[in-house]
Amino acid sequence: MRTKKRLNDHLNEQLVKFRIEIEAGEYIAPEKMHFSAFVEEWEKKYAVKHLEVTTLNTYKRCLKKRILPVFGSQRLDQIKPIHILNYLDTLEQDGSRMDGKQGNLSSGSVFMMYRILKNIFSRAVEWRIIKSNPVAQITRPKVQYKESRVYSEDQVHQLFEVLQKEPYHWRVMITLALTTGLRRGELLGLEWKNVDLNTGVIHVQQSITTFKDGEPIIKQPKTRKSFKEGSPTNISNSRIK
Repeated sequence: MRTKKRLNDHLNEQLVKFRIEIEAGEYIAPEKMHFSAFVEEWEKKYAVKHLEVTTLNTYKRCLKKRILPVFGSQRLDQIKPIHILNYLDTLEQDGSRMDGKQGNLSSGSVFMMYRILKNIFSRAVEWRIIKSNPVAQITRPKVQYKESRVYSEDQVHQLFEVLQKEPYHWRVMITLALTTGLRRGELLGLEWKNVDLNTGVIHVQQSITTFKDGEPIIKQPKTRKSFKEGSPTNISNSRIK
């Protein structure tokens, strides 16, 4: 941009892009954009392309149930950090649950609302609809994790005994869950080609976490550590009879 010619070339290039957006019906007018309208653009242009199906479904439920009723009619550029802060604060108050139970939302649910809002406003900044992300200036809500309750050794032994009376497929599935620590989606994604009965190992290479139009969505395991071609799960000590 150091010369007038380069500046003019850049401006002409942006003008061409602007005209293309208008003619294609993709131009978004910042001064008229309400939060609900931008969420529709966000879903079409970003969410369906970049979010996992389960994540997208969760986001859409939260938006419909809790976020859009509050921010939907507000102009995107007029939502400030204080509005986000006040909203998150109301979620932590008694009576914020919507399932008929007493108390407030869990810290995990509050964080989910923060996460969704931050994602949406981040896209608005990237697309130059607004200049700054109001959520980015809010301290991330703390999540209080509950201690996991696991079966004792005696309970596992009792479960194995009860399983012997159940159909074979349940005996296999539950035994693998107890002895390997595989996630539910990883268990559902197992195929015979992933199981080596000679060496007693399972190669975890895919996972099924949800279905779309009746068909399973197959993907790689959740983390890279889960996907290990050369470090399979040993099942030689499993009690499948």
